[in-house]
Amino acid sequence: MSEEKIKHTEQDDHITDHDYDGIKELDNPPPRWIMLLFYITIGWAIIYGAYYFWLKEGDHQDAEYARKSEKHDQKYQIASLSADDLVAFTDEVSLAEGKQIYTEMACMACHGLNGEGNAIGPNLTDKFWIHGCDIQSVFNVIKNGVPAKGMTAFKGQISDEKIQKVASYILSMKDSNPANAKDPQGVECNN
Repeated sequence: MSEEKIKHTEQDDHITDHDYDGIKELDNPPPRWIMLLFYITIGWAIIYGAYYFWLKEGDHQDAEYARKSEKHDQKYQIASLSADDLVAFTDEVSLAEGKQIYTEMACMACHGLNGEGNAIGPNLTDKFWIHGCDIQSVFNVIKNGVPAKGMTAFKGQISDEKIQKVASYILSMKDSNPANAKDPQGVECNN
């Protein structure tokens, strides 16, 4: 009976003064480590709010994205070429790099290994072109694609300089007359 009495007196220390129809409320505080964690999160929320919203020191998501995108573009030297900078390369080194990029980007899956075309893509070796046969037109088609025709946009995958080299390589294939060439499509180009 004395053990029961000791237990009862320990519980009496934690019982509050609240009494609801004979039911007494027991005060059971949370452990100190949970309370410390709770106070740390409150402090962190105040510091975060002050830094980003009240003092406006930190960048919001859109500004941070723009800053990181610019940093990425500088790191990988992604720059847009203007229409004045677009010229078809004719040197062997650039054309060899263009051919390598043509192979690496799997252009032959739609246009054939030698640009002869297949069931998917048009012939790139004849004088008939669907979207124009000058360097600007070919560059634009490679960069922005033609979604209605199934041409993928490569602007997010390779740089403008590489697109220019591939476009130059494609233009160098004109009039090469490979075997099994697809029938002409589009408008005849005279250049």
